[in-house]
Amino acid sequence: MKKIFISIVIAILGFSLPATAQCINEKLSYPIYKLGAALVDQFDTDGQEIVRIEYDLVFTSKESFRNLSADWEYSIIGFADGGVKDLDVKVYEYDDLIDKWTLVAEDASSESYAMATVKPTKDALYKVEVIVYSFNEGYNVARYGLMYVHD
Repeated sequence: MKKIFISIVIAILGFSLPATAQCINEKLSYPIYKLGAALVDQFDTDGQEIVRIEYDLVFTSKESFRNLSADWEYSIIGFADGGVKDLDVKVYEYDDLIDKWTLVAEDASSESYAMATVKPTKDALYKVEVIVYSFNEGYNVARYGLMYVHD
């Protein structure tokens, strides 16, 4: 799945960056939604279920929370507009016995998209952190999308 995801993102970003780069830090949201729509189409075609989608602005990092089921293996996919050079996602499981978040999966690539896979051992609350480690020159904010997907 990661190869398909990477191919889709590279293809879409390759075609859309020249047209959207001038409006990355302006008010236009359509380019990131268009990228997300292509991913939704591909996941639907592949028979995968998207159980959460979110879009937002990110300056350094953002957190997203969701209860995940031990019945599924999830792929958490993050993607950003052309203002981002390096985007990562980290997935944490909450342990209510010790009141602590524990890192269970992460993407450590240096691309403007990221994917982490997690197979919960129990139904629990999970936190996904979307982190921008570096922006392209001239940018200090970006739009990102985040999808939680399973078969």
